[in-house]
Amino acid sequence: MKRICVFICSVFFVLNISAQESSKEVLLTINDHKITKEEFQRIYDKNKKNLSTGEVTSVEDYLDLFINFKLKVYEAEKLGLDTTPSFINEFEGYKEQLSVPYLLDEEANQNIIKEAYDRMQYEVRASHILVKLAPNALPEDTLEAYEKAMNIRRRILQGEAFETVAKGSSDDPSVKNNGGDLGYFTVFQMIYPFENAAYNLKIGEISKPVRTRFGYHIVKVSDKREARGEVKVAHIMLTVPRGTTAEEAEKKKQLINELYHKAKQGDDFADLAREYSDDKGSARKGGELPWFGTGRMVKEFEKAAFELESNGEISKPVRTSFGWHILKRLDRKEIPTFKDAVEDIKHKVGRDQRAQVARKALIEKLKGEYNFTEIEENIPVKYDTIDQVFVLKQKYLTPEANLDDVLFSFLNKDYKEKDFVKYVESKNGTRDLMPYEYKIAYDAFIENMILETEKSRLTQKYPEYKYLLKEYYEGMLLFEITDREVWTKAVNDSVGLINYYNDHKEQYMWGERWKGSLYFCSNEKVYEKVSKIISKRSFGRKITNADLLKQFNEEEEMLRIETGVFEKGDNKVVDKLVWNEGPKVEQYVANKGEIIKPKVKKFEDCKGLVISDYQDYLDKEWIKRLKDKYNIKVNKSVLSTVK
Repeated sequence: MKRICVFICSVFFVLNISAQESSKEVLLTINDHKITKEEFQRIYDKNKKNLSTGEVTSVEDYLDLFINFKLKVYEAEKLGLDTTPSFINEFEGYKEQLSVPYLLDEEANQNIIKEAYDRMQYEVRASHILVKLAPNALPEDTLEAYEKAMNIRRRILQGEAFETVAKGSSDDPSVKNNGGDLGYFTVFQMIYPFENAAYNLKIGEISKPVRTRFGYHIVKVSDKREARGEVKVAHIMLTVPRGTTAEEAEKKKQLINELYHKAKQGDDFADLAREYSDDKGSARKGGELPWFGTGRMVKEFEKAAFELESNGEISKPVRTSFGWHILKRLDRKEIPTFKDAVEDIKHKVGRDQRAQVARKALIEKLKGEYNFTEIEENIPVKYDTIDQVFVLKQKYLTPEANLDDVLFSFLNKDYKEKDFVKYVESKNGTRDLMPYEYKIAYDAFIENMILETEKSRLTQKYPEYKYLLKEYYEGMLLFEITDREVWTKAVNDSVGLINYYNDHKEQYMWGERWKGSLYFCSNEKVYEKVSKIISKRSFGRKITNADLLKQFNEEEEMLRIETGVFEKGDNKVVDKLVWNEGPKVEQYVANKGEIIKPKVKKFEDCKGLVISDYQDYLDKEWIKRLKDKYNIKVNKSVLSTVK
């Protein structure tokens, strides 16, 4: 993954796709490989303008770059770099990732994104009662759990207090502490079916059983409010663990009050956090915590953070289950606009259960497009409504049974029972499954066959997908072969690197430099004393910088010394004092040192730059060899039509 990112970011002409099949205009030929005008035109249009300068690269200049690129890719293909297992696996991984947006129903996906943004505007406070149930529970167990949930709901509707029923009935372990109250939350903080129920209920309303992967939930909404956005705070925390004695707890309370008063009186909050906070992770950053919104922190901490009205405001000590906190508000932001939020929402939707809604919508649409037909009498599993169990056809339990009956067909292809059994064995390692497991597998088999077929048709249906695949394919090849011929080669070729350095030493020169020390004095009196001492010939032998620091900083810091070798532009103080260039500097700064004349840098001092230059040299020599190796023809008449 990293290599394609490096390529895309570092090569300034990001490549695109070969020409549309309908076009026959060949612009460029490399041996037997034909490249059309449309391919070049597409890439040229995309990259001809320099984004930083606004200048437009001429067609002829860009063609030279394009030819160099195509030569490298062609060479990589001739060397078989695209046939190695590592290349194939990596490319297939990219192919899988790039296909994801095309395997969702666009209309359904947009509706989900819009729904998520609308829900971002509000926060819901809800309580729940959980009747635990495994995701793959048997029908009889599912029915039992559902009926239990319905009985719980009836008790609440008949007047029993929700909290009381929750504490006596809920399988959620946290119920003993919260009575089922989950506090406020917003979109993406609960699993999708639960979120749906909470956002669709009215305040005070009790839901029917809501099925999630945890089981059945009875949900009650107690409040809804406008979203409060996010807040960024720093905090100082003093932990009060369980088992802390009353005496020790009182000491922590006294200390947090002392720290609060220090912060209010102007002591640096970050310094206090670094010195006293028990949250060592944030203490190193002056107590700073990441942005957070509703439902991310314990209730008391969240409440205190959002009650701070302005940046810089400091809260009174706050007690939570972790201990004592003092908060300082650093910043606050409201809910972003849809335009600003949409990419983040898309990313979250892609990782969320709601993505299945858009995928299932696509599958239903494809069933119509593909003329999907199911042979109902051949469906492997039936549900017996009388006994309320799934029943598997006997032939699936008999290894020697004939499994040639057609289950379903689409796009003029039949999918038979034996295809389904092979799928079951590939996914589970066995065909010995429970009937309800066969039902789950059969539904998945249909979806899988439809989606795999759609994947195979993406390049025909979506030109932009085809373009993107080609871009990644050629980008990976360019990375592989350039790494082999230039980048790694330059780093590993120590002899060639030294020879290149010796042949081009004049390119690696130090400019005029100054070697010495700067003496930053706290006042004029110190400045005069320091200036007098460093001007003596004996300075450096009898009296050193260390002696000066000891002399002037015995009681408080009166002197700071900065020593080094500086070129122009390295240090604004040196620029002004030595070369009289740049703005004025601090009033009380003395200096002692000498000018070093320009000279050739040692190899160790410029190794990185030499490697970079040597890589450029290797690249140019490589391109020369490729141009000698392959026959390149440009159709001038076609080139003249490129604009």
